[in-house]
Amino acid sequence: KLSEITPWDDEGLADVLRMILETMFRAMDFQRIIFCMRDIKTDALTGRFGLGKDVETMVKSFKICMQASQPDLLTAVCIKGSDTMIADATESYIAGRLPSWYLKSVNAPTFLLLPLLNKGKPFGLIYADKAKKGGIALDEKELALLRTLRNQAVMAFKQSV
Repeated sequence: KLSEITPWDDEGLADVLRMILETMFRAMDFQRIIFCMRDIKTDALTGRFGLGKDVETMVKSFKICMQASQPDLLTAVCIKGSDTMIADATESYIAGRLPSWYLKSVNAPTFLLLPLLNKGKPFGLIYADKAKKGGIALDEKELALLRTLRNQAVMAFKQSV
C-alpha cells in the first residue's frame, strides 16, 4: 500500500524526493523545506527530512495528527488536500489555528503547504517557509511549477509500490 511506504525502503524514491525538495528550496529561496509522511501507527504526518535553517531540529517537531477532534490549520489543510499559502501567520485568526508544537518550535511568519494525496487521502506533505512576513509571493506560473514537482513526488511513490 502506498500509505505504508517509507522513502527509505527504496533508495531511488528517496533520491527523487530529495531532488524535488532541493529544486523547490533553491528555486524559491525558501528558509526551510520539510517533507512529512504518514506514520500508520500514529495516523499522523511526521517530519522525515528537509533542507534549510535548523531543519534537523524542525523535522523532529512536525507531527500533524489526522484524527484530531478539533483540527488545527495544518490538519485541516492536509485532510482537505488543498494547497495553501499563509502570507502572515502572525494574524490572530491564523495564529489561533496553528498547533502549539508549531508555534513553539517553528513559528515561521509565512509558509506554504502542499499535501500529497492518494485516492483523496493525505499520505504526505511538503512544507516550506520564509523568515519574512509576506515573503512567499507566488504567481500562477510559479505555483503551477511547484504543484508539478509535488505531483512528481506522488508519482514516484505510486511507481515504487
